[in-house]
Amino acid sequence: MIMVLVLITLVAGIATGVAVGIHAHRPQVPTPASSTSSAANSSSTSLASPTSPVPSAPPGSPPQSIPATLTTAFPNSSWIWMGAQALVEAPAGDWAFRISLPTSPAPATTAIVLLTVDDHFVLYHNGQLVANSTDLRLYWKFAPAFLVSLDPGSNMFAIRATNAGPSIAGLIASIQISYADGSTTTIASDSTWRVTQPVPDGFESPSFDDSQWVPATVLAKYGEKPWLDAVELPSDVYTGI
Repeated sequence: MIMVLVLITLVAGIATGVAVGIHAHRPQVPTPASSTSSAANSSSTSLASPTSPVPSAPPGSPPQSIPATLTTAFPNSSWIWMGAQALVEAPAGDWAFRISLPTSPAPATTAIVLLTVDDHFVLYHNGQLVANSTDLRLYWKFAPAFLVSLDPGSNMFAIRATNAGPSIAGLIASIQISYADGSTTTIASDSTWRVTQPVPDGFESPSFDDSQWVPATVLAKYGEKPWLDAVELPSDVYTGI
């Protein structure tokens, strides 16, 4: 009788151990919540850094074509700098330029700035950064166009222009302003622009006093030596600025 009980006990123990072993090695199936979390992590994207190139159009939107009136007006612009010596050789360094936009009975809404500098530029509107040609990896032989939303009241563009020289230096620009009544007007780089050097702190602010700056020197009309017509114009405008 004792032997029978021992045998029953041993068989029961072995059966229990086998059952425990089977349960312990059952594969774990991921829960739906775990699967959703993994998918979300794998599809996440990081935002562009402030130094990333300005996109030519918002994601998913078609690029905006540059107005033909602006590209037609660009040859009426002049290459400008501070002093005629820049047409021969300007030292390496930075210069500050400013231009205030004309007022109109109709509120100004947007401006498209078509601009290049031999060699580099940083463009500001009413103290806010619009674009940096170095960040955009632009060469002076290409003039990009930037669509800028204007403020109610006065509007001013400021430019830090860099000559990598010593070499010839110049800035050329054309700005088309659009008004709420549907009208437009275009201003060109000329002697009405103001310039100074060295670049003072806060020069990009609308409240900065530039009364001691000098009128820009006209070096050459577009198409004249030494730049000739080497500047390539864009087909699209950088938007979302």
